[in-house]
Amino acid sequence: MREWFINRLEIPPRTVLNRKIPKKAFFTQADLSTSEKEMFTSQVEGIYLLSVMNEQSTNIPIYQDADFHYAEVVWIYVELRTVQNINRIIGAVHKSIPNPVVLIMSSTEGKVLLSTSHKRLNKNDKTKVVVEQPIITDWFNPQEDDTPYSKLLNALVVSNLSFDNLHSVYDDIHQWIRCEEVIQLVGTIPTSSEKCKVAVSILSNVQKHRKEVEQLQHEQKGQLDFGAKMDIYIKIKLQEQQVNEQIQYIKELC
Repeated sequence: MREWFINRLEIPPRTVLNRKIPKKAFFTQADLSTSEKEMFTSQVEGIYLLSVMNEQSTNIPIYQDADFHYAEVVWIYVELRTVQNINRIIGAVHKSIPNPVVLIMSSTEGKVLLSTSHKRLNKNDKTKVVVEQPIITDWFNPQEDDTPYSKLLNALVVSNLSFDNLHSVYDDIHQWIRCEEVIQLVGTIPTSSEKCKVAVSILSNVQKHRKEVEQLQHEQKGQLDFGAKMDIYIKIKLQEQQVNEQIQYIKELC
Protein backbone atom coordinates (compact mmCIF):
# COMPACT_ATOMS: atom_id res chain seq x y z
CA MET A 1 0.00 0.00 0.00
CA ARG A 2 2.91 2.37 0.64
CA GLU A 3 4.12 2.14 -2.95
CA TRP A 4 0.52 2.50 -4.15
CA PHE A 5 0.17 5.79 -2.26
CA ILE A 6 3.49 7.09 -3.57
CA ASN A 7 2.29 6.44 -7.12
CA ARG A 8 -1.31 7.56 -6.52
CA LEU A 9 -0.26 10.95 -5.15
CA GLU A 10 2.62 11.25 -7.63
CA ILE A 11 5.08 12.06 -4.87
CA PRO A 12 8.27 13.26 -6.64
CA PRO A 13 10.85 10.43 -6.86
CA ARG A 14 13.66 12.67 -5.59
CA THR A 15 11.78 13.08 -2.30
CA VAL A 16 10.85 9.42 -1.78
CA LEU A 17 12.60 7.43 0.96
CA ASN A 18 10.00 4.79 1.93
CA ARG A 19 12.08 3.42 4.77
CA LYS A 20 11.10 2.03 8.13
CA ILE A 21 11.61 4.15 11.25
CA PRO A 22 12.36 2.32 14.51
CA LYS A 23 9.65 2.97 17.09
CA LYS A 24 12.36 3.87 19.61
CA ALA A 25 13.25 6.87 17.45
CA PHE A 26 9.89 8.40 18.38
CA PHE A 27 10.56 7.80 22.07
CA THR A 28 13.81 9.77 21.92
CA GLN A 29 12.51 12.57 19.67
CA ALA A 30 9.47 13.46 21.77
CA ASP A 31 8.50 13.58 25.40
CA LEU A 32 6.04 10.70 25.17
CA SER A 33 4.28 9.43 28.26
CA THR A 34 4.60 5.83 29.39
CA SER A 35 1.12 5.05 28.07
CA GLU A 36 1.94 6.62 24.67
CA LYS A 37 5.08 4.47 24.44
CA GLU A 38 3.00 1.40 25.27
CA MET A 39 0.53 2.30 22.50
CA PHE A 40 3.34 2.54 19.95
CA THR A 41 4.71 -0.80 21.08
CA SER A 42 1.45 -2.74 21.16
CA GLN A 43 -0.79 -1.09 18.54
CA VAL A 44 1.59 0.06 15.80
CA GLU A 45 2.93 -2.56 13.38
CA GLY A 46 5.36 -0.27 11.56
CA ILE A 47 6.20 3.38 10.89
CA TYR A 48 7.63 4.47 7.54
CA LEU A 49 9.18 7.68 6.29
CA LEU A 50 7.60 7.90 2.84
CA SER A 51 8.97 11.23 1.67
CA VAL A 52 10.82 14.36 2.74
CA MET A 53 10.00 17.41 0.63
CA ASN A 54 12.56 20.17 1.10
CA GLU A 55 14.19 22.87 -0.97
CA GLN A 56 16.98 20.55 -2.11
CA SER A 57 14.66 17.79 -3.33
CA THR A 58 11.88 19.96 -4.80
CA ASN A 59 13.30 23.45 -5.48
CA ILE A 60 10.37 24.80 -3.43
CA PRO A 61 11.52 27.64 -1.15
CA ILE A 62 11.66 27.39 2.64
CA TYR A 63 9.06 29.48 4.44
CA GLN A 64 9.81 31.49 7.56
CA ASP A 65 8.04 34.28 9.41
CA ALA A 66 7.32 35.16 13.04
CA ASP A 67 5.03 32.14 13.46
CA PHE A 68 6.34 29.41 11.16
CA HIS A 69 9.58 27.88 9.98
CA TYR A 70 8.82 25.27 7.33
CA ALA A 71 12.01 23.82 5.88
CA GLU A 72 10.59 20.34 5.20
CA VAL A 73 7.24 18.63 4.66
CA VAL A 74 7.41 15.05 5.93
CA TRP A 75 5.15 12.21 4.78
CA ILE A 76 4.71 9.44 7.36
CA TYR A 77 2.92 6.11 6.82
CA VAL A 78 1.81 4.10 9.87
CA GLU A 79 0.61 0.50 9.71
CA LEU A 80 -1.66 -0.31 12.65
CA ARG A 81 -2.43 -3.56 14.42
CA THR A 82 -5.58 -2.07 15.94
CA VAL A 83 -7.45 1.23 15.63
CA GLN A 84 -7.91 1.62 19.38
CA ASN A 85 -6.68 4.94 20.78
CA ILE A 86 -6.19 6.16 17.22
CA ASN A 87 -6.49 9.86 18.11
CA ARG A 88 -3.81 9.56 20.81
CA ILE A 89 -1.46 7.75 18.42
CA ILE A 90 -2.01 10.44 15.77
CA GLY A 91 -1.31 13.17 18.33
CA ALA A 92 1.85 11.40 19.48
CA VAL A 93 3.19 11.10 15.90
CA HIS A 94 2.60 14.80 15.20
CA LYS A 95 4.21 15.69 18.52
CA SER A 96 7.25 13.52 17.79
CA ILE A 97 8.29 15.31 14.58
CA PRO A 98 9.07 19.06 14.63
CA ASN A 99 8.42 19.46 10.90
CA PRO A 100 4.87 19.52 9.45
CA VAL A 101 3.66 15.96 8.85
CA VAL A 102 1.26 14.50 6.29
CA LEU A 103 0.19 11.37 8.15
CA ILE A 104 -1.32 8.29 6.51
CA MET A 105 -2.69 5.69 8.93
CA SER A 106 -3.44 2.22 7.55
CA SER A 107 -5.70 -0.38 9.19
CA THR A 108 -5.50 -4.15 8.84
CA GLU A 109 -8.76 -3.97 6.81
CA GLY A 110 -7.07 -1.95 4.06
CA LYS A 111 -8.67 1.36 4.99
CA VAL A 112 -6.77 4.57 5.64
CA LEU A 113 -7.23 7.95 7.23
CA LEU A 114 -5.24 11.13 6.70
CA SER A 115 -4.13 13.72 9.22
CA THR A 116 -2.29 17.05 9.24
CA SER A 117 -1.38 19.57 11.91
CA HIS A 118 0.24 22.98 11.50
CA LYS A 119 3.17 23.67 13.83
CA ARG A 120 3.91 27.17 15.07
CA LEU A 121 7.14 28.38 16.57
CA ASN A 122 7.15 28.52 20.35
CA LYS A 123 7.31 32.22 21.26
CA ASN A 124 9.42 31.46 24.33
CA ASP A 125 11.78 28.99 22.64
CA LYS A 126 12.29 29.23 18.87
CA THR A 127 13.89 25.76 18.83
CA LYS A 128 10.54 24.22 19.79
CA VAL A 129 7.14 24.14 18.11
CA VAL A 130 3.53 24.30 19.25
CA VAL A 131 1.44 21.55 17.62
CA GLU A 132 -2.05 22.66 16.61
CA GLN A 133 -5.05 20.36 17.02
CA PRO A 134 -4.66 17.67 14.32
CA ILE A 135 -7.20 17.45 11.51
CA ILE A 136 -8.25 13.82 10.97
CA THR A 137 -10.37 12.34 8.19
CA ASP A 138 -12.77 9.46 8.55
CA TRP A 139 -11.58 5.97 7.52
CA PHE A 140 -11.98 5.25 3.81
CA ASN A 141 -10.99 2.75 1.13
CA PRO A 142 -8.40 4.59 -1.00
CA GLN A 143 -8.59 2.17 -3.93
CA GLU A 144 -12.30 2.66 -4.70
CA ASP A 145 -12.85 4.58 -7.93
CA ASP A 146 -15.24 7.45 -8.61
CA THR A 147 -16.01 8.27 -4.98
CA PRO A 148 -15.72 11.56 -3.07
CA TYR A 149 -12.55 10.15 -1.48
CA SER A 150 -11.00 9.34 -4.85
CA LYS A 151 -11.64 13.01 -5.73
CA LEU A 152 -9.96 14.01 -2.48
CA LEU A 153 -6.89 11.96 -3.44
CA ASN A 154 -6.94 13.59 -6.88
CA ALA A 155 -6.78 16.98 -5.18
CA LEU A 156 -3.82 15.81 -3.09
CA VAL A 157 -1.72 14.77 -6.09
CA VAL A 158 1.47 16.72 -5.51
CA SER A 159 1.49 18.42 -8.90
CA ASN A 160 -1.91 19.97 -8.03
CA LEU A 161 -0.57 21.74 -4.93
CA SER A 162 0.68 25.30 -4.59
CA PHE A 163 4.45 25.57 -5.03
CA ASP A 164 4.97 29.12 -3.73
CA ASN A 165 6.83 27.78 -0.70
CA LEU A 166 6.79 24.78 1.64
CA HIS A 167 4.16 26.38 3.87
CA SER A 168 1.78 26.82 0.93
CA VAL A 169 2.35 23.20 -0.12
CA TYR A 170 1.49 21.97 3.35
CA ASP A 171 -1.42 24.35 3.81
CA ASP A 172 -2.98 23.16 0.54
CA ILE A 173 -2.86 19.60 1.85
CA HIS A 174 -4.14 20.75 5.26
CA GLN A 175 -7.11 22.60 3.75
CA TRP A 176 -8.13 19.58 1.67
CA ILE A 177 -7.90 17.34 4.74
CA ARG A 178 -10.16 19.81 6.59
CA CYS A 179 -12.49 19.82 3.60
CA GLU A 180 -13.05 16.07 4.04
CA GLU A 181 -15.75 17.03 6.54
CA VAL A 182 -17.73 18.31 3.55
CA ILE A 183 -17.92 14.73 2.27
CA GLN A 184 -19.50 13.66 5.55
CA LEU A 185 -21.88 16.62 5.42
CA VAL A 186 -23.11 16.65 1.81
CA GLY A 187 -21.64 13.50 0.25
CA THR A 188 -19.27 15.20 -2.18
CA ILE A 189 -16.33 17.62 -2.24
CA PRO A 190 -15.59 21.06 -3.77
CA THR A 191 -14.22 21.18 -7.28
CA SER A 192 -11.20 23.46 -6.72
CA SER A 193 -8.72 24.54 -4.07
CA GLU A 194 -10.29 28.00 -3.89
CA LYS A 195 -13.78 26.56 -3.36
CA CYS A 196 -12.34 24.15 -0.78
CA LYS A 197 -11.05 27.06 1.32
CA VAL A 198 -14.41 28.83 1.10
CA ALA A 199 -16.17 25.63 2.16
CA VAL A 200 -13.83 25.27 5.14
CA SER A 201 -14.71 28.77 6.33
CA ILE A 202 -18.42 27.97 5.97
CA LEU A 203 -17.91 24.76 7.95
CA SER A 204 -16.82 26.90 10.89
CA ASN A 205 -20.18 28.71 10.73
CA VAL A 206 -22.06 25.40 10.58
CA GLN A 207 -20.20 24.18 13.67
CA LYS A 208 -20.92 27.45 15.49
CA HIS A 209 -24.67 27.30 14.79
CA ARG A 210 -24.86 23.60 15.70
CA LYS A 211 -23.12 24.30 19.00
CA GLU A 212 -25.64 27.05 19.67
CA VAL A 213 -28.49 24.61 18.95
CA GLU A 214 -27.04 22.14 21.47
CA GLN A 215 -26.75 24.83 24.12
CA LEU A 216 -30.32 26.01 23.51
CA GLN A 217 -31.65 22.46 23.65
CA HIS A 218 -29.89 21.94 26.97
CA GLU A 219 -31.34 25.22 28.25
CA GLN A 220 -34.81 24.24 27.04
CA LYS A 221 -34.75 20.96 29.00
CA GLY A 222 -34.22 22.80 32.25
CA GLN A 223 -36.93 25.41 31.55
CA LEU A 224 -40.31 24.91 33.27
CA ASP A 225 -42.13 27.98 31.97
CA PHE A 226 -44.07 27.21 28.75
CA GLY A 227 -43.61 30.69 27.30
CA ALA A 228 -39.87 30.56 27.89
CA LYS A 229 -39.74 27.11 26.29
CA MET A 230 -41.44 28.49 23.18
CA ASP A 231 -38.98 31.38 22.99
CA ILE A 232 -36.08 28.93 23.09
CA TYR A 233 -37.81 26.71 20.51
CA ILE A 234 -38.00 29.67 18.11
CA LYS A 235 -34.30 30.43 18.68
CA ILE A 236 -33.45 26.79 17.94
CA LYS A 237 -35.39 26.87 14.67
CA LEU A 238 -33.60 30.08 13.63
CA GLN A 239 -30.22 28.47 14.29
CA GLU A 240 -31.24 25.33 12.38
CA GLN A 241 -32.30 27.54 9.47
CA GLN A 242 -28.84 29.11 9.50
CA VAL A 243 -27.27 25.63 9.42
CA ASN A 244 -29.41 24.62 6.43
CA GLU A 245 -28.53 27.81 4.56
CA GLN A 246 -24.80 27.30 5.19
CA ILE A 247 -25.03 23.68 4.00
CA GLN A 248 -26.76 24.88 0.83
CA TYR A 249 -23.84 27.29 0.20
CA ILE A 250 -21.43 24.37 0.57
CA LYS A 251 -23.43 22.27 -1.92
CA GLU A 252 -23.15 25.07 -4.45
CA LEU A 253 -19.35 24.86 -4.19
CA CYS A 254 -19.30 21.16 -5.01
